[in-house]
Amino acid sequence: MELELVEVALAGGGDGPLVFNATFLMQLFNFAILLIFLRLVVWKPLMKVIDQRKESISAEITGAETSRKEADDLRDQLRVDFAKAKEEAREIIQKATKTAEEEANQIAEASKAEAKHIKDRAMQDIQVERDKAIAELRNEVAGLSILVASKVVSEKMTGDLQEDLVERFVDEAGKLPC
Repeated sequence: MELELVEVALAGGGDGPLVFNATFLMQLFNFAILLIFLRLVVWKPLMKVIDQRKESISAEITGAETSRKEADDLRDQLRVDFAKAKEEAREIIQKATKTAEEEANQIAEASKAEAKHIKDRAMQDIQVERDKAIAELRNEVAGLSILVASKVVSEKMTGDLQEDLVERFVDEAGKLPC
């Protein structure tokens, strides 16, 4: 049945779905001119714009990939730098700790040496004062002994005898443990 409608329409008769008349041919001619016009006037600029857009997108993708690669490289470099800075900070802390310990030890040693020096000087001062006290005590004992001896012997003692007695007394007093 459809075949009959097409044959009728092609033969120019009937009111079928496809009727070839002058209006149809003009529309077909106008459509062909429109296609040629679009091809000559619009197609090249449109394709140029599409190609430019395509190149722009491609350049942006390439730039984004380059930026991402640079960001990755920078991130890796920053990690290396951070690790290096962390190691340097650890070394600085270790050096500072070591220096502080050495200074503390030096201060302690200096304090010990100063204390020993003060103690030795004090012992020397004590020894000097002790020797002075013993000498004064000997002189006083000798003077008292002479006084006592002079009272015992009275006035018959000569100066030489007196000096001899004093020297013997001082020698004997020096031998005593003090």
